[in-house]
Amino acid sequence: MKFFYIFSLLLVATMFFSMDFNIQASFDPESLTITATLCTKNNIKSFLLLPNYASKDNPYLHALFEGASGSMDILSVTDGKGNEIDYTLETYPATLLGDETLRRDTMLLINEDVDKVIIHFKTHIKSEQLPEEGGYNDFILYRFGWYPLPIEDQKGLRIKPHRWQLSMQLPEGWEAVVGGEKKGSSSWKSRGDYLSCPIALVKRDSYEELSFPMGDLRVVVHFRRGFEGVASKLAAFAIQVLEHHIKKLGALRYSTIHIVQDPFPGLYGITADGLIAIGDGFFTSANLWVNGLLDPLTFYLVAHELSHLWFGVGTGVDFLRNNFMSESLADYVAHSTTLEIYGKDYYMNWKASDLFTSFIKSYFDIPTTVTQADQLMLLYAKMAGVKAAVADPVDAIPQNFSSAVYYQKGKRAFFSLEELLGREKLYSILSRYYRLYVGKNVTTREFVDFLEGYINPKVVNALFFERDNYDARIYFENGIVKIDNENMKVPLRVVIETPEGSRSFVTLDSTSLPYIPAMQVHLDPDMHSFDIERHNNHWPPLFKGGYSEEQSRYDAYLLSTHGIVGFSASGLDYTGEILFEKFPYYGIGLLNQSGYSSDDGRGYSYTGASLYLHPDLYRSLEMKYSKFEGIHLSMNLGIPEKLYIGDSSPILIARHNFSVEGRFLDTGNYYIQGLYSFNDTLKHGLYLEIEGLTGEINATPTYMGGFYGSWIPNVNSELIPSLNLLAVGEALGKRFFDPFYDVLSFEATSNALDPLMSKYPPTSYLLDFRVSLPYMIIMNRRISFLNLFNLGGIGISWELGSRIFDSGYVFDASMILSPIIYIIGDTPLQINLGFSFLMDAEGTSTLGIKGGISFGSSIYFNEKLGFSGMEKVIKWKNSGLQ
Repeated sequence: MKFFYIFSLLLVATMFFSMDFNIQASFDPESLTITATLCTKNNIKSFLLLPNYASKDNPYLHALFEGASGSMDILSVTDGKGNEIDYTLETYPATLLGDETLRRDTMLLINEDVDKVIIHFKTHIKSEQLPEEGGYNDFILYRFGWYPLPIEDQKGLRIKPHRWQLSMQLPEGWEAVVGGEKKGSSSWKSRGDYLSCPIALVKRDSYEELSFPMGDLRVVVHFRRGFEGVASKLAAFAIQVLEHHIKKLGALRYSTIHIVQDPFPGLYGITADGLIAIGDGFFTSANLWVNGLLDPLTFYLVAHELSHLWFGVGTGVDFLRNNFMSESLADYVAHSTTLEIYGKDYYMNWKASDLFTSFIKSYFDIPTTVTQADQLMLLYAKMAGVKAAVADPVDAIPQNFSSAVYYQKGKRAFFSLEELLGREKLYSILSRYYRLYVGKNVTTREFVDFLEGYINPKVVNALFFERDNYDARIYFENGIVKIDNENMKVPLRVVIETPEGSRSFVTLDSTSLPYIPAMQVHLDPDMHSFDIERHNNHWPPLFKGGYSEEQSRYDAYLLSTHGIVGFSASGLDYTGEILFEKFPYYGIGLLNQSGYSSDDGRGYSYTGASLYLHPDLYRSLEMKYSKFEGIHLSMNLGIPEKLYIGDSSPILIARHNFSVEGRFLDTGNYYIQGLYSFNDTLKHGLYLEIEGLTGEINATPTYMGGFYGSWIPNVNSELIPSLNLLAVGEALGKRFFDPFYDVLSFEATSNALDPLMSKYPPTSYLLDFRVSLPYMIIMNRRISFLNLFNLGGIGISWELGSRIFDSGYVFDASMILSPIIYIIGDTPLQINLGFSFLMDAEGTSTLGIKGGISFGSSIYFNEKLGFSGMEKVIKWKNSGLQ
């Protein structure tokens, strides 16, 4: 390594400076480091050391949610003659990048005026499997910042476009995929000013490639062995998109577009100059359950990422201050391209000839089209109380809702311009924008000034700078159909249908229409505006018996049916509802509960009523009535707050939640139960639940209380313990609680016949204390099973616990296995299967099993009780409230 450093230093010092940056690098997969020498002559004084961002502990975030950190060591800074240059490592000044503690040592300042600057550095890659900047044993991706980046403006994150030349020494068996023009076996250069020199390092025995010529351009797909079919499909999609974009927007600067399979799970893509990484979900999970189901989403994702080569990468932005000029533009171009090529923007391939297709759509409640998925995201942001402008910087938008603003709302702003100008004219304007600013950074002011050369400034302001939610509406008053555009200059298409025919126009203002018998008027029928309430977009209002592709549940009041089938040891039950709904705010209707009870040996059927209200994401009310269950009421209230976790913007969540549930069967059987939960896991690893119940069970007054708490110490370790306590009790000493509520006997056919569990009847109180030590094993490559699911890893948790109750106490030791599998849409599904050894003070012992299933994956493998811990512990079958 020392020889390489001296050789590189001499080589760079004597090199002809045709590039802004000349980089000589060496990659060591054993230590996960890149050691390199960077040489520049352009009197650049400030460099961003991106690997040092958040390289120390985040004081605002629990260690459970902090990943492994990378870093960059500056080994030396010299001039072209080998003399050391005065430099300092500073805190990057842009507060938009996050807390000051995370920005320390992220900026290299040159304190002298010299002709040449030579920086010798070592970048430490994160020893964790991540979409980028992390290490798999056969893949490493770094889009930005593996070397010191020149910064154009320190108030945000505005990388200075620069020309570069790279030479990289690689160990045997490794290959570099670089977003530049290849000049030799191990050297590349940019074709103009790029934002970065992106690299993907892959092992030759794991990755293959397919290359497709396309005129002056070449598309190369790099993929793990076994995915040739998916790779070919991706290449075909990419060629379709590139042909469309080049014709509409102008030629690219790249000679080769590299598309690489990123082994990290998920349906995502990330882009840099000439290089696009596609998430492993589009490979490993592409054909789960239904062959080709993800094809439309795959095309859309490829179109979005390739669009960044024109907007966001091809024309640079400040990713913290005007990210909409990257994501909003790319998503609009991707969406309009999809519509132009296919005529429809299906979210998934709902036309696939497979019995599972309709089941997947209905069971998982997946939107029919991308347009409907966008509307759902806008609706959730509105229901969360988010108000933000498309052009807002990142700190003005809650982090967990930024995509709804930059992607969905921003995309709709450009679709609104399409309504005003027409698609061809808008594309022509965007093409001029690209040709004017390619290889340059663009400020918000420059972008707005450019648009206002073609578009009314009031329209630009309404679309990009208005924070209030937009709600166009139509209503009938005094014989006139009135259209209210909320005094916002948002282009709004109006469609008028009469017996004589139909016509449409686009308006920027509120307007009125004379009434014509049997007329229908529709606002924004194609969902091109960012209107957050669409039920008032139609006159007369739309009513549908269910919803179809033509009229979605976001537009039409519905008469819909819902059904749930349940299986248990005591029989089979079915609950069906027919509801009048205004999605997602309320529904009211009838229900039927029917089934068969093995205990009674007979069937049953009862009719009742159902109601739900969901005014926002934090409040809900649900009520059901039938003779079978009586009156069942539940209410939930969350207290939203902006939680600062050190990043550019806070997250908007409800840590404090209150729930009330009640049931009235008759005057001798009723209860009301309250629950308070506090989830502070993100910051302090703490989760608490307190609940109480009062009522009468079998005409006997009952008063119960319960507590559940879980705490995870804030330690940086692969083995992070958790402490868990469950406490429940009945004030009058009634024995309602099952001390073995979470375990099934492995030695007997039921707990009642188990040698240990049968000794202990229900108890009036229960204390269950556990210490858990979980560990997760993540696989380097996921394994598919019969095209049903993929296995991505397994969690193992060791638990020691003690149960204390009326008639004694029982110790238990458990091992819980939690395979992490991925199903359709690369959705993680966690299955918990535990084996327990239980023993009481008298030495009686038994073996038990426990289990559970949940969406999502977590370091927790011991299942939290969730709403109503008591309800899981109480023997409801004995209480008369089953």
